[in-house]
Amino acid sequence: MTEAEVVPLLIEFMHVLLAGISVYFTIVSAYVVGLYAFLVRANIVLKVVAFLFFTLIFFFLMQFNYGAGVFQRGLVEVLAGLETTTGLSAAGQTALDSARSGLNAKVRTVMWLGSLATYLALFYLTFFHRWSHLMGDDKADEGMPT
Repeated sequence: MTEAEVVPLLIEFMHVLLAGISVYFTIVSAYVVGLYAFLVRANIVLKVVAFLFFTLIFFFLMQFNYGAGVFQRGLVEVLAGLETTTGLSAAGQTALDSARSGLNAKVRTVMWLGSLATYLALFYLTFFHRWSHLMGDDKADEGMPT
């Protein structure tokens, strides 16, 4: 591969990554709305089924992201090889320097930690959080006019 082929693929990788993040936020947001509006009143079986479906989709997205990261690292290795043989343009050198600086690893780490925190929070909210104020059981609101 040449640098002229690799750099556009790295740019396309950023577009794919942003699309994946968009899908991630859409799925998590839809689950939160569903949890707040419907699952709070559901029996345990429905909660388990909904959370298992969310888990399936969530881990599919994480696997997709992992595969995209492997592809991106392969492209960076190609750029590193080109740097030693033919040299790189300013754009190629910038992409390579960005990868070598650890920025890509930092982004991946933050993404994985954020995803883990989101998953654990949704697990807690689905099965353990008490949503009594949504069920009409909130004693603090009894004296307030409606």
